[in-house]
Amino acid sequence: MLRLLTLCLAVMALLSACGPVYETQYSLIPPNSAEGRLCVNQCQQNRNFCRQNCGLNQQACVNEARSRALYEYQSYVNRQQAEKKPIKKSVSDFDRSYSCGNSSCEARCEADYRDCFGGSCGGQVIARTVCTAFCDQEKPAPVPAAAPRLSPMTPGAAQSPVQSPAMSNNSGGYPAGASLCQPGMRVEVEWKGEWYPATVKDKPRKDGRCPIHYDDFGSEDDESVSLRRIRPR
Repeated sequence: MLRLLTLCLAVMALLSACGPVYETQYSLIPPNSAEGRLCVNQCQQNRNFCRQNCGLNQQACVNEARSRALYEYQSYVNRQQAEKKPIKKSVSDFDRSYSCGNSSCEARCEADYRDCFGGSCGGQVIARTVCTAFCDQEKPAPVPAAAPRLSPMTPGAAQSPVQSPAMSNNSGGYPAGASLCQPGMRVEVEWKGEWYPATVKDKPRKDGRCPIHYDDFGSEDDESVSLRRIRPR
């Protein structure tokens, strides 16, 4: 009884030490034009194809892991029999198919779909961070500082135009990153919140996406990304 009570107290202490857990949720607002909606349909088809590939790759991984488990188990049995030792392990002890998860692959399909939806089709992708666990320990948001007062403009003084974020990085009116999508350009590409070094393979495609190669990965990970995911290195 004392051990059970101690265990319960330890679990409660561990849970109380955990901070709030957050996740990013997305709201997608489709484009108004018929062309944009057709584009979204194509994005959905690409996502479905991506998910199917994830499932096929996962099944291939499981099959390979189980075949290797059988091979390793048989090798173990042969060694034990040769040394006249008891066989204490089973095939499941060598099975590592549990490592064949496809959550990262599915997440990549969803990220590509959002890029296609918002970057190529003109839809709106609204991200918001929500608390999903231990929210009672969430710290209150800091009170924003008061905005500074602006002094009156001197009569006759010219007011500088305000540029939108998409126009601030270039003067041609193209989305941020368009000037970076040139063959051989060394850039950084965002994937799941992290930035990775990459090299541009070709000029932008007709849908506006930029073909890139990740410098630290093989050619099988090459992809065409939304211009908003590119920044100079």
